[in-house]
Amino acid sequence: MEKLTYTTLSNSFQYEIPKIKGSRFIATLIPVNSKEEIDEELTKIKKKYFDATHNCYARRLWVDANQDLFMNWNITSHQDRANDDWEPSNTAWKPILTVLTWKPIFNVLAVVTRYFWWTLLWVWWLIQAYTESIKQALEKAPLIQNEITKEISLNYNYDDVSTVQYLYSKYSTKINSENYDTNIQQTIAVNVAFYDSFIKELIDKQIKYQ
Repeated sequence: MEKLTYTTLSNSFQYEIPKIKGSRFIATLIPVNSKEEIDEELTKIKKKYFDATHNCYARRLWVDANQDLFMNWNITSHQDRANDDWEPSNTAWKPILTVLTWKPIFNVLAVVTRYFWWTLLWVWWLIQAYTESIKQALEKAPLIQNEITKEISLNYNYDDVSTVQYLYSKYSTKINSENYDTNIQQTIAVNVAFYDSFIKELIDKQIKYQ
């Protein structure tokens, strides 16, 4: 069984497409992990491009992984948000979010900054401009694969160390925190694709978890 992963950015990236009827479209892609981080990044962009006509954006935050009736994994974003920033309705946020969803990419804030240059663009041109801005930026951006994991807390005897270590190795778990007292308490992360099998083995070997 393969690990379940999702695509995200390794670091921020910016790309500007050729001008359209004089208007500039600058795409900024930023990896994010919280609403607070998104608010901070949006504030920075609006401050940097204070003289821009529009700063339109879409965000995809947090990852959900669920299996369907045929045991196929479906990976979706837990929170999608977007804003046209006074562009005609659905001409900016919708194409931006559509490209992010089609990719698909997660835990990302995508902002397209537009500088208007006196020539009005038809709705179709606007949709194409915002679509191409994000599409071309993503084609060049530094993307990585992150694991989708679940956290589990274990409490076990020192006599069970070898058994637990074997399971950790078998399921490629990561220890997030640990404490050694009369028993060993550890919080670990296991890939969601391995979760059910891992839990079954814990139960079979009578290792306490929660």
